[in-house]
Amino acid sequence: MYYFYWLPIGTDSKVRGVPWVTLALLVANVMVFAALHALPGAEAVAYRWAFKAGQPTVQTAIASVFLHADTLHLLGNLVFLGVFGPPLESRLGAGRYLIAYIACGWLANLVQAAWIVQAAPDLRSVPIIGASGAISGLMGLFAVRLYFARLRFASITMLFLQGMVKPSRFTLPALVGIGLWFTLQLAYQLAGVAPETATLCHVGGFLFGAFFALVMGLRSEGRLESRLARGTRYVSRGEWFAALGEYESYLSARPDDPEVIAQVARVQRVTHQESQAVDRFAAAIRLWLLRGEIRKACDGYEEMKRLLGGVALPPGDLLRIARGCEELGRPGDASRAYEAYGRHYPDREGAALALLKSAEIEQHALNNLGRARFLYDELLRRPLRPDLERMVRERSELTDTALNGAGGAA
Repeated sequence: MYYFYWLPIGTDSKVRGVPWVTLALLVANVMVFAALHALPGAEAVAYRWAFKAGQPTVQTAIASVFLHADTLHLLGNLVFLGVFGPPLESRLGAGRYLIAYIACGWLANLVQAAWIVQAAPDLRSVPIIGASGAISGLMGLFAVRLYFARLRFASITMLFLQGMVKPSRFTLPALVGIGLWFTLQLAYQLAGVAPETATLCHVGGFLFGAFFALVMGLRSEGRLESRLARGTRYVSRGEWFAALGEYESYLSARPDDPEVIAQVARVQRVTHQESQAVDRFAAAIRLWLLRGEIRKACDGYEEMKRLLGGVALPPGDLLRIARGCEELGRPGDASRAYEAYGRHYPDREGAALALLKSAEIEQHALNNLGRARFLYDELLRRPLRPDLERMVRERSELTDTALNGAGGAA
């Protein structure tokens, strides 16, 4: 006998932020399952809240989405929800995602109920339970919105007569993997080989999910994001100019995406377009600053310096980076940013104060007295206001005293 099982375990679609709704749905399904199996008379409670073709109500249609027959039924649905849910939630937003999930589950149950009434009326009192209709709806949404993604599968092949069990992993394009799954559901329904499984619920949920995706305009969003996916794949193969073409096409429609702008800068640096890369990094950092994403802006500035050397941002942005690094508890980065401001913009008001700030951080936060002394000496070679010059001399003398004391102790 030969058996082949496969299960999706992941996708290459990035998840932006924490998928709180998906996590809440996972927890809710587990808690409902645990609570019902811990209660006396759990089967009666579950039956009362389960959706039945002969007694369809809105309450039971929604409640049944959170009911499962056994542990295997629950775990299978949780795996599919964990794979397809987070990427969709991060693109649809929590509200649209939750509405689509509940609506697909409800409508999928109605499809199964309608078939039972017409084709198998003896099953009108049999409960229709499980989240698979709602999750099938998510798969329909995924097939429209993230059709360009690749799915990772775990599989196990069993040849019982030869006594061989072989686990493996493989990847498939999302449309191929989901298409095979959908075809299998149709085949099961037409052949009647799995009467205990509500396969029409799966089919209906998938179709409703795909329909909702088209109505919400997710197809055009998917086409746009597919350029990013192709760009990433070109980068992985070292096809730099092809990647740039995809990224630039994306940015022509979404010019304010700092992550993609920074990625363009990285590719431009590899292709020896240093001046363009500097401009792109600066644009990405400015957008992060405007959005208040200070950590990303600081990280972007450090990456720009690491990849492109001693480059500078516009003065206002550079000062905000210095202050942001200081607020984030990154004194070394803050010191270098203040110093960069003082060196690149020596004629601007505040340049001397920026160097003084860098020296203070080196002295007090980093305990780098030699570096602090170097910066104080550089300041004293500049024309300073009398009060500022006096302050720098006093601190320089204190640094000298500390250095001499450290030398004597050694």
